[in-house]
Amino acid sequence: MDMPEEERRDAANTQELVCKKLRDIMDLQADIDALLRDEHPTPFGSAKWKNGRPEELQRLVLMTAIQFVLFEPMDWVAGNDDFKVAAEKLLQVVVAQMKWLGQKYPHT
Repeated sequence: MDMPEEERRDAANTQELVCKKLRDIMDLQADIDALLRDEHPTPFGSAKWKNGRPEELQRLVLMTAIQFVLFEPMDWVAGNDDFKVAAEKLLQVVVAQMKWLGQKYPHT
């Protein structure tokens, strides 16, 4: 299937922009985590994922957001107990997807 070169360039530019924005979010998540920890390095951030595919980055951002909520005390926000059950199931699905993506598109 042939695509015009301009369309390929547009798609590549869009993908790079999406990846950049997701890496920015990952770095913000690391900043938030660093503020919440007392003198411990944060495991979050985009440093290890500079060549990550959009699909991987999206799932990592989602997993990190869920982790923040999972580790907050249950009584801080109404409904956290219900959210925790759903989040644990969602994490299982996302981890399985990440494993599949890792097998399909191994990092070089």
